[in-house]
Amino acid sequence: MRICLAAIASVLAGSGLAYESAVHQKLTFLAAKQLNRCLADSDIPSVNALQVRIIAKANARQAEANFFVRLFRWSYYDRSGVGDRDVLWVIDTRFHEHFNQQARLLADKAAPTAVYNSIGRILNYVQEVTSPAQAAPVYTARWWRLSFKDKFNNFPVDQAKVAAATEKSCPYVLANPGDYHSILKQTADDTLTAVQAPMFGLPTSWEAFWSLNEDPGKFGEYGPAGNNFGRRTSFSCGAGRNCELLREDPLYRDFALQRHISAVIGSMRVMLVLQRQRSAASMSGPPPGLQRPAAATGREGA
Repeated sequence: MRICLAAIASVLAGSGLAYESAVHQKLTFLAAKQLNRCLADSDIPSVNALQVRIIAKANARQAEANFFVRLFRWSYYDRSGVGDRDVLWVIDTRFHEHFNQQARLLADKAAPTAVYNSIGRILNYVQEVTSPAQAAPVYTARWWRLSFKDKFNNFPVDQAKVAAATEKSCPYVLANPGDYHSILKQTADDTLTAVQAPMFGLPTSWEAFWSLNEDPGKFGEYGPAGNNFGRRTSFSCGAGRNCELLREDPLYRDFALQRHISAVIGSMRVMLVLQRQRSAASMSGPPPGLQRPAAATGREGA
């Protein structure tokens, strides 16, 4: 019985995970580098190297949360906007309560280090909702298949293509700062739109992989293609027809690239909100702490 309970707990603890911490760090450093390029000729302060490290570490720590945190707080999005779904009043199946807590800490003007820690945690969630299984959401644990993660989350980030694609994003980012909640929603909506969009050249949408529930407050499920993103797979796509995708098919690469671009742009917008607040605060005096002159280089080892 104890072994059985331990196995169930392990499945539940792993069920809410999306990107690995290394992916979150890559997306965060890319976003900081691109945002600083956008701010080069403005009065808004860039995100310096120390601040980026604090943000990236907080983001990574959240992705590497310990067993008990992962067991009781999953990182799924709630399309209904309620955000307080739970299991037996113990397990938070959605992350919104923790997201709101971090946003409140920022509104309360916490100490500088705490501010950048909270931004890192908020970035984690904004990046998470670019994963279709998190945004739909689709419960990823399939213990009977020894599968505990969505395959999309393991698809590599093409950093060069993401960087090239976001080089011209400055006008959009600077003109659409939003706030933390609206950025989260817009990023999730972008993912959901992509999931419902047709696959180029095939008579089906990406819901073949992640099928949304008609009730936005409930979990969806894997479609006929199953949890096979990035793999060679054949599946029914209507009217007695089969569709086939190859291992690392160009369709996979293009879809993943757009989601990773969305993660970087969402991250840029989140950091811009904070930097604009810092700029406004500096009008009444020098901002406290964490003010080093070196701008972020975008290199993880900087």
